[in-house]
Amino acid sequence: METENLEQETTEVIPGGVPEIDERQILLAEKDAEIEALKKELDESAKRLLNISVALSDTEIRLALLLAGAAKEKLAEAFSLTSALCKSGKTPADAAVEIIAAYPHLRAVQRAIPQFSAGSSGTNDGFSAVRRIFSAK
Repeated sequence: METENLEQETTEVIPGGVPEIDERQILLAEKDAEIEALKKELDESAKRLLNISVALSDTEIRLALLLAGAAKEKLAEAFSLTSALCKSGKTPADAAVEIIAAYPHLRAVQRAIPQFSAGSSGTNDGFSAVRRIFSAK
């Protein structure tokens, strides 16, 4: 008799013909699936945000180095030193200035471009032979 009472309690039938416990389990399973999908989407968004943050930080450091006067050829070396300072709490601009001041070989060198001028003052200026060749024709 006791087993018959337990069966009647757990399998009460709703007018639609489906036991009430099964409907709750289905709803819970659907909600669990929704929660898992949202968790997965949140994890993917967090990873994407982290990647964007790292890329932005790297770009800020490179820009600060270029503005501080670092040579383009030495940018990779200066970047590694500056990023280490940034991880210790300094801003990219302050770290870049400090690195460029401490390591002058990373600084871009201003080169003077030689300027040539050709004077056409007479027959011995070096270009007179070329002028004679073209003027003879």
